[in-house]
Amino acid sequence: MFISRLVVLALATATTAQAQTGLIAGYQPRTDVDSYLERDLVQKEFETILGSESCASFAAGKTWYQGSDGDYLRSIPTNTSPQAPEYKEYVNWAGNSKNFHKQWVTAALNKGAVAQGEMVADFGLFPNDPFQSGECVGFEESAKKATSYVFNFIETVQLMEQAIKSAKNGCVDQQVDCDTALQFWDAAVAIFVGSLEGEKGRSQTNGKTHYTLGNKRCRNFKNCGPNRDEGASKDRISPVNTQIMAYFAAGQQATFAGDWALMTDYKKKISAKMAVPWIQGTLRYAWRLSAEISRANDKETSNTDPLDKDTGLEVLDPALPANPIAPPAADADYSVLDKEVAEGGTFALGSVPKLWACSKDAAAAVWSQLSPGQGVAGQAPVNYQLIKLAFECNYKCLMTTCDEVGSLYDGEDKDGVAVSADSNDTKDSLVDIRNGAKTCSDKLFGTDPKGLSKCTKPKKATKTKCKFLLGTPGIKKRNKPEYFQKTLP
Repeated sequence: MFISRLVVLALATATTAQAQTGLIAGYQPRTDVDSYLERDLVQKEFETILGSESCASFAAGKTWYQGSDGDYLRSIPTNTSPQAPEYKEYVNWAGNSKNFHKQWVTAALNKGAVAQGEMVADFGLFPNDPFQSGECVGFEESAKKATSYVFNFIETVQLMEQAIKSAKNGCVDQQVDCDTALQFWDAAVAIFVGSLEGEKGRSQTNGKTHYTLGNKRCRNFKNCGPNRDEGASKDRISPVNTQIMAYFAAGQQATFAGDWALMTDYKKKISAKMAVPWIQGTLRYAWRLSAEISRANDKETSNTDPLDKDTGLEVLDPALPANPIAPPAADADYSVLDKEVAEGGTFALGSVPKLWACSKDAAAAVWSQLSPGQGVAGQAPVNYQLIKLAFECNYKCLMTTCDEVGSLYDGEDKDGVAVSADSNDTKDSLVDIRNGAKTCSDKLFGTDPKGLSKCTKPKKATKTKCKFLLGTPGIKKRNKPEYFQKTLP
């Protein structure tokens, strides 16, 4: 009888093991979420069809997205009730449109325009590429970067919200089965990471999810690795991703216990950290579209003062006391490449709504510079220092820091020679900080990498400089530190 019981137990254990997905970038799910994990293959297929950057492949990609093959992408978010506050930030920014992300993609694929709340863009700007890198590349990048990263974010936070709802509806103190809540939480991890990243989460940036984006951007900003000082190795995992995966693991335990309040705190933190690679991507392409390449004396640092159009020196503009960031000279050297305009605008689609939740003024400043067809990106030099300052002044509200975002290196020395981020045998010490792109000082801005509990007031000079970028928050009280501090110690 005892042996029989052991056999039954062994079979039950084996069945449970088969019903459990394997490691996801080191995270051990407790449920079977294979179907969620493999949904990144849908994005991969979409990008493969778009692949050649020709108008023929773009047309094929449009047909694919609008047909039955694109059903999954067009269904995101697959769980809409309740609506996660983190998703609502974007919805409210876009004039209360729950489909803002799909409206963006549809407009890009139709080579048209979109005007929904603050989300105003005109893809009719493309093609506008003197280097002829592809007449349809601007439309393509605007569509696929949104489906890969913005759609991924929405699905991730909505699944976490569904897990919290399930926990509230009867999963309490480990006394009631919490498998449904756990499956939703595990599914959020599966969507965030994707199958292409593998069990260890080191695809060498070949994945198609937000997790992959984090690993790409930390290399551009040379803040990968435990010391936040590496950029060359493709095997390094972004410290932001490490934080997010740690929050997911802790949130899983909270889900097991049915502690929906603690789950909510982890969800807020995960959402906040997911914005970091978006901010980095926004800054990366804003720099390329700006006149910073011509900064006098190859200066790395900037007090976010403008450049004099004749001397190239940094000066305060007395004619703009309320907004000390003067626009760059119109005849400066800057990129108008469709690909870079599209990427800058689509990364802003991810970062600006979060910024809007903190400050409508800061968000408007960034969006007016980077959104396609607004008269700046692709047509005139983007004001990188204004964009950089708009984010820096709101880092505390965004729950990030100067150090966490970092300085822009972009894998090149100042002569434009790629010496990092392309192979594992390069030396990070050869990489130069881009002109004017050195990160801010957390001490001056009153933020602290160790947590909001250690934050202080910004220095007076910094507060004055930020005054015109600290307007009304889009979400009431969203700019208060206690927004993140509910249950967590």
